Order: sequence, then C-alpha cells, then structure tokens
Amino acid sequence: MVESDSPGWEGPGVILFRGDTHSRSVLKAISWRTLGTLDTFAISWFLSGKAGLAGSIAALEFATKIVWYYLHERVWAATPWGRR
Repeated sequence: MVESDSPGWEGPGVILFRGDTHSRSVLKAISWRTLGTLDTFAISWFLSGKAGLAGSIAALEFATKIVWYYLHERVWAATPWGRR
C-alpha cells in the first residue's frame, strides 16, 4: 500500500514511481507487444502456412498480453523490493 508520505506519491489515485507514469507503462506495453505480436504472427504463419490463422492468433495475443504486461509493470512499480 502506498502512503501519502511514500516516495513517488503525487496525489489521490495517481502514483508515479521514478518517472514511470501510467502513460509510460501503457506506451512500453504497446511497443513491447507490437514486437511480440510480430514474432507470434511469423511463428504461427510458419507453423500453419495460413496467414489468416496467424493474424487471428496474433491479434488475440496482442489484446490479452498487453493487459497482462501493464498489470505486471504496475505491480513491480509498486513493489519496493530490490530498490536502493
């Protein structure tokens, strides 16, 4: 739990940790997922030989994994373990 006197506290409902705003986490998630999705598409197309199926797989994993990545980033941003 983040207290009001904790480092990075910027006000009710807005938590900024060492420059990692929610917007930054979202942009990082999108850029990383784009690379991952291109990889998934290429592998799926190579294995199935069907571009349409590969596109469907890539689109689904893009949507689900971007949410998981964002949540993962925010949990780690809120975790003080390992910081100096």
